[in-house]
Amino acid sequence: MSDRTQLAIGRNSISVPRLTKRAIEAGIAMAITACVALVILVLNNVLTGRGGWIDGLDVWWSFIRKPAILGTMFLTALVTAMFLSWQRDQDIKR
Repeated sequence: MSDRTQLAIGRNSISVPRLTKRAIEAGIAMAITACVALVILVLNNVLTGRGGWIDGLDVWWSFIRKPAILGTMFLTALVTAMFLSWQRDQDIKR
C-alpha cells in the first residue's frame, strides 16, 4: 500500500503523504468547529441580553484560546479522520 494519497484543492490534485492529508483534514474540522462555536456563543450573548456582538466575540475568543479546548478539538478531528480512513480501507479489502 502506498504511503501517499491525493489531496484535492479546487480542481487540482496534489500527491501528499497520508499523515499530511489527515492533519489538513483535522485542521479543517477544527476550523469548522470553531466557527460553529462562534455562532453559538455570539448569538447566546446577544439573545440573552448579556451584551452585544463584540462581547460575544470576546467570550468566544477567551473560550477558543484555552489549550484544553484546542486539544480536544484536534484530538476529536484527528481520531475521526483516522477512523474514517481505516473504515474505507476495510471496505476496499472485502
